[in-house]
This record gives sequence, structure tokens and C-alpha cells, in this order.
Amino acid sequence: MDLREVEYRVQAGVATVTLNRPDAMNALTRQLRSDLLTALAEAAADSSVRAVLLTGAGRGFCVGQDVKELSEDYADEGPQMGRLVETEYIPIVKALRAMPKPIVALLNGPAVGGGMALALAADFRVIHEKSALTPVFVKVGLVPDSGVTFYLSRMVGLARAVSLTMRGQSITPTEQVALGLAAKVNATLDEAQAEADALLTELAVGPTEAYVQIRRLYDQTAGVGLEEALVLEKDVQQQLAQTADHMEAVTAFLERRSPQFQGK
Repeated sequence: MDLREVEYRVQAGVATVTLNRPDAMNALTRQLRSDLLTALAEAAADSSVRAVLLTGAGRGFCVGQDVKELSEDYADEGPQMGRLVETEYIPIVKALRAMPKPIVALLNGPAVGGGMALALAADFRVIHEKSALTPVFVKVGLVPDSGVTFYLSRMVGLARAVSLTMRGQSITPTEQVALGLAAKVNATLDEAQAEADALLTELAVGPTEAYVQIRRLYDQTAGVGLEEALVLEKDVQQQLAQTADHMEAVTAFLERRSPQFQGK
């Protein structure tokens, strides 16, 4: 892969995708967005990858859109923000949510605006004392996009989400834990990395398809009634009952041993 603003590596079943513009706090340029999509597609297609780590280089996870990149648009008639979101941001969120392996976001620093959207789209967030989440959109006269309203309202409750996004308030690491967005606040980035590594090691040997279907069910059942949710769950259960991992788990139980999942 020819990546300029994202680093990608695979080790022990884990694909690490690192946003790599540390001097700009990993602000999202067109190149970075393109590189990120390419890296996510590679991770999705690689059968050796069983889990994905998304993180940033330097002091920030991601501070959202690189405003300098849009300077010419502002000098003209203003940026076509809706088109930008549709063509370059939504595909990234969809790629994250369609990833056929679990995703851990290691927030090495602040996640702001579009960076917060990336963090919320992951399955897990691992944080330390400088990992604030900030829905900055309203501070520049815009609304949250790229799934922020969808996920934040479901994760923290509607009233809290409205308050946070209307006021553009940062969610501190301590608040993230209290709201259930992260498991704990690590004192340092090294400690956060250790937590992420342990979680990824667990996920990389687990029933991958079940992880993915759990994520999909929560997305699909978010806006439906009970009757439809029951049908969706039943259909997925039938699908998973035919997988090699399920059969291995049953066999291992009967043989009184730990299952050896293959992610199939």
C-alpha cells in the first residue's frame, strides 16, 4: 500500500492503523481520509487480521477536519460541507461499522469533531488522562456529523448528548468512564497502550463473527420496535449457529477444555 498520512502494520493478528500527521494533531486532510479508507479496506480483507487498533501519532488522536485545506473554498463561496461529509467522511464511518473484526480506538490524546466521530464508531475506547472527547461543531456554527448524533445519544442518553453538543463541551476522561464510553482512565499513555494490548489479545483469539454480529445488531435495532428486533436477533442466531466457532465452543464445552476459535 502507498500510504502517506497513515501507518499500517499487522502483528499477532492485530492490524494497527495510525493516523500520522502528528504536527497537526492528525487533522483530517483529503490524503489522510483516503489513506484511512485504504488501510481499513486492507484490514477488512486480510484473513490473518482478527482485531483492529485505531490510534494517532503524537499528542492527539485526531482534531477533525483540517480547516487550512478548505481555505480556498472559504475565500470563494464557502465549502460544500454536505458534499464533503457525504463523499469523504460517511464512507469512513461505514467502513468502521462494517469492519468484519472488532475495533479498539486508543485515544492517545484529544478527539475533536470528526476525530470524535472516529472514536465513537469504534467498538471500544481506551483512554488516559489527556483523552478528551470534544464535539466542537457548534463552536463553528455547525452540527455534529459522521454519526456523532446517532451514537452519542445512544451511548450517553438524549438529554446529555443534546447538552454536550449544543454547548460544545469536552467530555473529560473521568466523565467518559462515568458515561460508559470507556472502561477506565489510565494515568499515562503507556498504561493505556497496555490496556489496549490486553484487550486486543483477547479479541484476536475470540469468535470474530459473533463480535461483528453483536455490533451489527445494536446498529440495526437502534430504531426498530421489539417485534422487529426479536426477528433480527433470531436470524443472526441461526446464522451463527452454523459457524465453525460455535461448533468448536460446543465441542470444547463437552470435552471440558477451552475453545480454540478461528474467527470462522
